Amino acid sequence: MMKRLIVSVVIILMAVPVYAKKKKTVEIKDNAITDLVNNWSMSFPDNWRAKSLKEPNCERVYLTKKNYSVNQYIQTYGGDYTIPTLSVFAQEFDGDVYAFEALLKRALDEHRSDNELISKMGILMDCDYITSGNVIVDSTRARQIYLKRNYKRVLDIRGETQYINDHEVHEIYLVKVDSMVYVIQAYCEREFYETNQEEFLAFVRSIDFK
Repeated sequence: MMKRLIVSVVIILMAVPVYAKKKKTVEIKDNAITDLVNNWSMSFPDNWRAKSLKEPNCERVYLTKKNYSVNQYIQTYGGDYTIPTLSVFAQEFDGDVYAFEALLKRALDEHRSDNELISKMGILMDCDYITSGNVIVDSTRARQIYLKRNYKRVLDIRGETQYINDHEVHEIYLVKVDSMVYVIQAYCEREFYETNQEEFLAFVRSIDFK
């Protein structure tokens, strides 16, 4: 009986690390986001909600807008629409931002990527590379990239199926700090990009790499 008890205790102790709950390493409090692992922070307005993800994850935080506009035609006749969204990713990367941009462009051409971060961005299908340029993010030279993600809306208009081709605007920033590459990805529907652009920029301006 004692031998059986000892064996049971050993099995339980061995199982504890497997089922132990992973501690969240992104803290969200008082409209501030702090990444305790990668050592950066960002603020966000009341009109947005922020969510950290299960560890380990190269996507550090995911934000969606609370009050956003939807095309009335789409509301009337159905069809998908996009909620304005912003994500921050972090990953160790040997090259500079230009090398990561080249990796991103190749992934768009091939519609696949072995890079975990790029795979999580949701841009490998139906995305066109539009333009890019140099910018400064928190005193660090960075790359700003614009993508167009094409999609087709399916509407039911008085019993007749109709299709509308449209696209999302993806605004992406690549920043290299020490051994880490950071990707800030903000996107929304084409017709609402201008009304969300300033908020996207405010997120980028608020980021602080410690």
